[in-house]
Amino acid sequence: MMISLMSYFIRSACFVMMVCWCAQSAFAQNTEAIIKRLASAEFAGRATKTAGNQKAAEFIATLFREAGLKPMPGAQPNVAGLVEGKTRKDEFVIVAAHFDGFGGEFAGAMNNAAGVAVMIELARALAKQPPQRSVLFLAFDGGEQDNSGVKAYANRPLVPFDKTVAAINLSGFGGGFGDQLHETLFVVGAEFSPQLAAAATKHKRNEAWLAMVGDDVTQFVGAEHLHFKLGQIPTINITNGIHYVQHTKADVPGRIKFPALEKHATTLAKLIAEIANTPKIERAAQPIYDADEASEWHRLLTELRENVLKTSGNSAGQSQIDDVLLELKRFAGRAVTATKAREAVILRAASLCFYIANPNGVEYNSLLNVARSYEQKGDRAQAVASYQKLLKWIETEYRRDDQTVADIRARIIKLSAK
Repeated sequence: MMISLMSYFIRSACFVMMVCWCAQSAFAQNTEAIIKRLASAEFAGRATKTAGNQKAAEFIATLFREAGLKPMPGAQPNVAGLVEGKTRKDEFVIVAAHFDGFGGEFAGAMNNAAGVAVMIELARALAKQPPQRSVLFLAFDGGEQDNSGVKAYANRPLVPFDKTVAAINLSGFGGGFGDQLHETLFVVGAEFSPQLAAAATKHKRNEAWLAMVGDDVTQFVGAEHLHFKLGQIPTINITNGIHYVQHTKADVPGRIKFPALEKHATTLAKLIAEIANTPKIERAAQPIYDADEASEWHRLLTELRENVLKTSGNSAGQSQIDDVLLELKRFAGRAVTATKAREAVILRAASLCFYIANPNGVEYNSLLNVARSYEQKGDRAQAVASYQKLLKWIETEYRRDDQTVADIRARIIKLSAK
């Protein structure tokens, strides 16, 4: 009898686990399929103005239609779909993610195939339960090329700017910040709109953890990541963080934490619906920073500290981290508003976090500074050699935008001609 009863409980437990797994994996299977396909050889890295990029755009347009979005013609080079609002159809919230990559083996899974996949799931959820305002979903091209798709939209908007109340940009999902805090989303720039800040605060501790940080920290990030502006429209950028494989061949689907993506999408669906249902959204003249910001940087830096090897050669770096952690702790529970205080505490912490999380970016800046130093000294031969080394690094290890590459080539030609 005991054996039969035990067998019953085991079978029941297995059944429950199987049901839970199936329920949880439905989202994961869908997003994983989207990410793997976008990052596959079929689209050849999705570089702007290539056949692979165009095929990716067509694929995303199909996904938008399948999700229940209304097609929006004339969006080129971007892809657009609309969820019509229930009562305020002529007012719009934009949700965007760039879909392009650097081409070839630089597939861009976290940045930004995963951002597109999350956006697709948000579109699917909101199409089933539309909010009061309309939501325009935009897959931007040219995110890796000086935000060219955003600029194209700004010149030819699909909906009037004066009827667009807010914009939310999604970039960098599934890898965490330096492979830490996978379930945390960093909400950047909410300090410029009381209503956007209030919406994010309301959903701070839902399925995903929302960390609200100031837009001024983006000065430490190169290229497109976290940067997104459409005039004076209240805007927030949302990311899972900067990862050490960003802009490298190692940014592949196998590194993505799919269970975390599901939590991200669930919380973001609530946040976007909250924003789309908010009666009035305004842009503040002066930033009002979140009281938990210092604590959020303390939490992140504490985790990233474990990424730094504990050797005698790194003792000074560890000591610097500990000093910054102490300063952050002193500001726990209160907003860091004064410019000097932000520079000394928040921006110092942010620079350390980006430094630890993205060593390729650090290497890029180091090589660039060496080349510039030789050029300033008038040592043309060493400057040319250094710029050539930097160019090789970009081409083989850490991609940058085409304009940056063109500028470096121009420097080499100019210096070689003298």
